Amino acid sequence: MSLMSKASPQNRFPHPALLFAVMMIAALAIRIVWLSRLSASDIGGELSIDSEFYRNLAGDILGGRGLPSGALTFNPLYPIFLVVVFRILGTGLLATRIAQSFLGLVTIALVFLAGRRLVEGPKRGRLSGGAVSFVAMAMAVLYTQFALYEGMLLGTTLEVLLLIASFALGLAMDEDLRGLKNLKLGSRRIPSWLSGGLIGALCGAGSLGRPNLFLPLVAALPVWIIARNLRERRWLAPVIGFVIGAALFLAPPTIYNAVNAGKFVPVTAHGGINFYIGNRPGTYGVYQPPEGMRGEMRGLLEDALARAERETGRSMTNAEASDYYMEKTLEGIRSDPLGWFVLLGRKFVLFWNKIEVHDLPEVLYFQDTVPLFRFPFLIFSVLAPLGFAGFIVLLRSGRNRSIVCLYLGAAQLSILLFYINTRYRLPVVPVVILLAAYFIVWLVREISRRRIRAAAVMLAIAVALFFLVSNRTVVRANRGTVYTFLGTHYMNSGNADKAAEAFAEAYRLDPTRDSVMINYARVLSMQNRFDEAARIYARAYSQNPRYPRLASEFAFTLQKLGRHDDARKLALQVLSTGDPSEKLTACKILATAAFFDNDKSGALGWVRRGLEIAPNDRDLRLMLEAVEEMPSGQAP
Repeated sequence: MSLMSKASPQNRFPHPALLFAVMMIAALAIRIVWLSRLSASDIGGELSIDSEFYRNLAGDILGGRGLPSGALTFNPLYPIFLVVVFRILGTGLLATRIAQSFLGLVTIALVFLAGRRLVEGPKRGRLSGGAVSFVAMAMAVLYTQFALYEGMLLGTTLEVLLLIASFALGLAMDEDLRGLKNLKLGSRRIPSWLSGGLIGALCGAGSLGRPNLFLPLVAALPVWIIARNLRERRWLAPVIGFVIGAALFLAPPTIYNAVNAGKFVPVTAHGGINFYIGNRPGTYGVYQPPEGMRGEMRGLLEDALARAERETGRSMTNAEASDYYMEKTLEGIRSDPLGWFVLLGRKFVLFWNKIEVHDLPEVLYFQDTVPLFRFPFLIFSVLAPLGFAGFIVLLRSGRNRSIVCLYLGAAQLSILLFYINTRYRLPVVPVVILLAAYFIVWLVREISRRRIRAAAVMLAIAVALFFLVSNRTVVRANRGTVYTFLGTHYMNSGNADKAAEAFAEAYRLDPTRDSVMINYARVLSMQNRFDEAARIYARAYSQNPRYPRLASEFAFTLQKLGRHDDARKLALQVLSTGDPSEKLTACKILATAAFFDNDKSGALGWVRRGLEIAPNDRDLRLMLEAVEEMPSGQAP
């Protein structure tokens, strides 16, 4: 008889430690391939405006230049992370991406650990925790959106890690408090106040990165701890620990905002405009900047503040503007509650739909162009129905359903109250993966026991969800942003022809967005195609007439066409609303217009006003010499 025939059935399967190692090596290999392709890419160093903002902010903090004035208008978790990475590893993009990839590997390990706590229990005949853990781990390795975002300068990787860490700790803490299994570090039991403090700290830190997801957890988890342990009266210590742990992260930005804005602002002062974007009339549940506002977050906040001030007729802080948009949205909901409930239903469907709504163009570009992400790995249209079916099975089992409902509910709330995009959904995907793995293991067990009816019913539900919800085309990704991203890269590289081709394609795909029109018109002006540029600038200006940089560029183009009166009107507008660099451009335009009006004194006045802004500007110095040599009453 051979050794194989004498071996027990358990020995025919790989050792758990070996299987775990193989999966981690596979996850590492995916990340090595991805980062190598990203580093070798011609546009691997090109960052979106939001990513560039975070990198510059971290650099300012390291350089001692501090934070922007007023209340925080950004989520502070990621800049803090970048400061730490920059101080330890340097400011290179690759170092940051390697650090984030390491955190991605930790996330996969935490998915494995959470799977062992999610099963129905250790009794005979119940699901195998090892099976659920390994299936979930494999799915996390194959869901390449995690790796994709680890290569971006965004806080998404941190948010995913913090949510699965808090979920796994919550499962373990629940078992410990109810006396089922002690929570230990090595051989030492972790006291309940410390475990409560740790999960509070995780959720508090998460609130600095994704407030709309983690703040509901901060509010709900203490209630859950009390409700789960009310009879045993074991809840006081972990709840006190939770509050202290969360406060360690939430108190500093809240105090900072109170000092700088004069009012209570938890974490950040841009929730109101996001609430407005996701719930205003005409929206369909994804990120759509309001007409006349720029698409990137920094420009959006500037435009939103300016519009709020115009509509109220008074100067406002960002915190006050956030409150204004919150109240404006609530008024719209009160006037049409039925329409709002229909919108909520659409967002619910979008949450479980296959669409990966990337709101940053570089993410969509690399997903489309890197061969690794075109390989048929696990996609959300498959994951979602399996996870939803697993949720139903878990509800029927009665075990861990409260904490699963809590986390899924917080994730749904973060979407329903705002809008769906991949960055909002991705943090809770590990929980969906665990539920999908739970369902697969449950289904195999039911079939092996010949419980065909129960298995068939749940499988039919999963298939129905796949065809009716998750695999339907509800919205389409805006590919125009990808070509805008490419055009910006070519423009920065000095390749105007390639930039024009990319911006032209972006304009064809998305002809109504003002940022697309501005970029295309800008490159047309660089090619001296001023007639075409002026027509496109005019369209953009009609949508956003109060954007000073647009007005100054439009004025410059009009002047190139000899339309000095029209250019003068726009330049005067820029002088009253623009920043110093835009005002400098306006002075040059007005001085040139005065030349052609044979107005020497006017030209001198505008040149000298420009030199007050930039005393060493070479163009103005040359212009001053030309104007001074110009005979009075004679055009140069």
